Amino acid sequence: MMCNNLLLNRLLIYTRDGKIAYDEKFHHGVNIIRGENSSGKSTITHFMFYVLGGAFNDWVKEAKKCSHVIAEVVLNGAVLTLKRDLNFNEEGKANKSEPMYIFWGEIKEALESLVGENWHKYSFITTPNKKSFSNVLFENLDIPIVKGENNITMHQILRLMYVDQESPTASLFLYEQFDSSLTRETISDLLLGIYNQDLYDKKQRKVEAEKEFEDVKREIKMMKQFTVDNIELSPDALKVCIENKEKDILRIEEQLISYRTEGHMPRYTQKTKLEFEKQNEISINQR
Repeated sequence: MMCNNLLLNRLLIYTRDGKIAYDEKFHHGVNIIRGENSSGKSTITHFMFYVLGGAFNDWVKEAKKCSHVIAEVVLNGAVLTLKRDLNFNEEGKANKSEPMYIFWGEIKEALESLVGENWHKYSFITTPNKKSFSNVLFENLDIPIVKGENNITMHQILRLMYVDQESPTASLFLYEQFDSSLTRETISDLLLGIYNQDLYDKKQRKVEAEKEFEDVKREIKMMKQFTVDNIELSPDALKVCIENKEKDILRIEEQLISYRTEGHMPRYTQKTKLEFEKQNEISINQR
């Protein structure tokens, strides 16, 4: 039986002038956020998604007045405090890849500690020399770290837990452009506890092999358009054709070299020069 769990104990949102915009404690079990239309219910869930590691930048104007969000969470029994800043560019778009600050302890202790003393900063992206915050959270949740080009982050895990109103009703995942079936399948395997790195590598190789196969098919189709006889497409015939073309290229290159070395440059006599000037004058008059 799986015992991995992620619990949100408290959520704190600060405005840019240092005031508290939202402060709520949550209990274990089902929590319901209620309010009138356009009162900020969805925005609160966006902040939850963001502080837990989600990549989100479509903030409403009220949220853009906030500076950072802090959350006390429990990861498999360990209490951590997470913090992420909100930074916006000139166009009002936030940086989805903001780093995360992690404090190993309760939020009360974290608020009393200055950032930089007992807080640890982790970037959104994993590098060869440093872990990302997804790596840290995965390790504490006992979730395997997926190795490969198709990187599975905390954002990908949260997509299965969080779906907004804009996502298609038939989708279990938060809608995302350029989403692959392999990514969704890997996320479900991780959360079900049946992820296997060797199987994942083979699936990824299968996707690459299918793309290579399609490329070869397109190349063959293109080559068939330039030949009538299929015999010319045999490996031996293609090899002979390539060799002949290489000989032609070599012959032309030798001709170019000989022209340069022998000084085969065009020479103009006085007569041809005068004729050129005359034709140039006629051309100008015609214009």
